[in-house]
Amino acid sequence: MSTGVDQRREMRPRLSAAQSRERVLRAARSAFSHAGYDVVGIREIAKAARTDPAIVMRLFGSKSALFKAVADAVFEDEPVFRGPVSSLADRIAQHLASPMLPPQHDAEPEFDDFQFLLRSATSADAAPILSEALHRRLIAPLAAKLGKRDAQLRATLLVSYILGFSTMRFALRSEVIESTEAAKLVERLAETLATCIE
Repeated sequence: MSTGVDQRREMRPRLSAAQSRERVLRAARSAFSHAGYDVVGIREIAKAARTDPAIVMRLFGSKSALFKAVADAVFEDEPVFRGPVSSLADRIAQHLASPMLPPQHDAEPEFDDFQFLLRSATSADAAPILSEALHRRLIAPLAAKLGKRDAQLRATLLVSYILGFSTMRFALRSEVIESTEAAKLVERLAETLATCIE
């Protein structure tokens, strides 16, 4: 005799491995950016992805491997870094100084890459994963783009400045930054960034 639960299971479409993987990654991105690595567990991610924890483990092997997959996607080359090196400082400065989106009171955004970094950077387990992904996926390609002498160091300093400015503006809500005229802020930022690039 078939129960209502059995019927519901039969009606639910089966997902391919790729679809299941993407669903789990979406749930993990959201969970890690809202709570951080140490707080979030496989069970919570599986629940948010509407799947079984055993499936998450089968797809990724461990929580650290799942976190690494999310970090790899976060730190891939962003659009602001594409284009000629000659205008890179201006592009980054304009991006960093662009107006902040109004806070969402009715719902949290699905994923915030800055919060993802901020909430897990102090974790003894997550920090090495974040560092490795940041250097491999963002800094190394940026260094190759910059070329010439001390490219790795210059790329690292450039990313350090970007992260520091982002912390001051988006996490600490610096009144000085927010009260500075946008054109002046872009000009000063571009000057500072150019010293790393050149």
